[in-house]
Amino acid sequence: MKNFGNKIKALRRKMNLTQEELAERLNVSFQAISKWETSASLPDVTMLPVLANFFNVTTDELLGVDLARKQAKTDEIIKEYKRLANLGKVKEKFDFICQAYRSYPNDNRILGIYLWMLYYDPYFWEEYWQKEEKGELTPDCEKVPHKDEIITLCNRILNESIDTDMRYQAMDVLSSVYRDIGNEEKAFEYIRMLPDQMQGDAIEHLYERGTEKWWSSVRRNIYQMSEDLYIKIRNCGLFTETNEEAIRILKKAIDFIKLIYDENDYGFSNYHLGELYIWIAGRYSYKKDYESCAKSLELGLSYAKAYDELPPTTVHSSFLVRGHSFETSKVNSGYESNNVKRELDYIETNSWFNNARTEPWFKDIIERYTPFARNSK
Repeated sequence: MKNFGNKIKALRRKMNLTQEELAERLNVSFQAISKWETSASLPDVTMLPVLANFFNVTTDELLGVDLARKQAKTDEIIKEYKRLANLGKVKEKFDFICQAYRSYPNDNRILGIYLWMLYYDPYFWEEYWQKEEKGELTPDCEKVPHKDEIITLCNRILNESIDTDMRYQAMDVLSSVYRDIGNEEKAFEYIRMLPDQMQGDAIEHLYERGTEKWWSSVRRNIYQMSEDLYIKIRNCGLFTETNEEAIRILKKAIDFIKLIYDENDYGFSNYHLGELYIWIAGRYSYKKDYESCAKSLELGLSYAKAYDELPPTTVHSSFLVRGHSFETSKVNSGYESNNVKRELDYIETNSWFNNARTEPWFKDIIERYTPFARNSK
């Protein structure tokens, strides 16, 4: 008890709070705080997660558990679990984790594995699948084995844990469980609690594969993921060490876009293609490969012009993103001119093009696209 009291006192002082201020924050009496710190009494067990969350520590830290020794033991448990998993020891693996969970119910790593196995491990779905195959499922059959325990554990994590990854895992599992039992509204409730970047996959998993809603969500995810992946490939090309490597990687970014939009319905990616070809043209200019520079420069400005001429809404027809729409009004571009003007300004001021500026073909391309440049969109 004395160690607990000293811990509370140290954490309070670390936050520069008086006993009165801490009592007000926790909605308890000043006398309660004083008794805790002097070890005259302990808080109710329900207050432990509240205190842990408030001070941003674990309940083990509050209670003075030997964290180093516990960490070493947990490491041994995880190592043995992985060994059993690698050997395909399905039942032994789960029995082992069940025992570990009973011994360390508040350890995040063990709890995470236990929860994952309860919901995902095929060992616990085997009986359900066999009944389904034989047509023996009845209305009272549990659609999710261990459903009640899974929901209880997930809610415990959400109510008590300060570990962000654990909380996201609990939200994801809860959305899946409620999906499985046919409560789509409840599933969406937990999906909306996830960060934006995680919601797409969660929504995709909500629907049966091959259904209209599944196709809509998976294509929306492909669209977003392709944008993110394009940026990573593009950045590799822009910041690689050699000019030749830059050209090669930037061309891979072009190939990637054309892989996704195999029916040339590029939409916003006209903007990307314009940039890519013009960056490549600059690097060809630096190499004095004027034939390749001219070809890339022409393509870059043609895609910039295509972007400027897009209708207000582009509904994609390419298979992987079919039905996903792009609206020009929702683009936060950061510049007032149209895209052709922006690219021409870049070409005019960028030193990559210095070698080519005096070439007649260079002047001809610039002159042909200048009439399409606008100071406003």
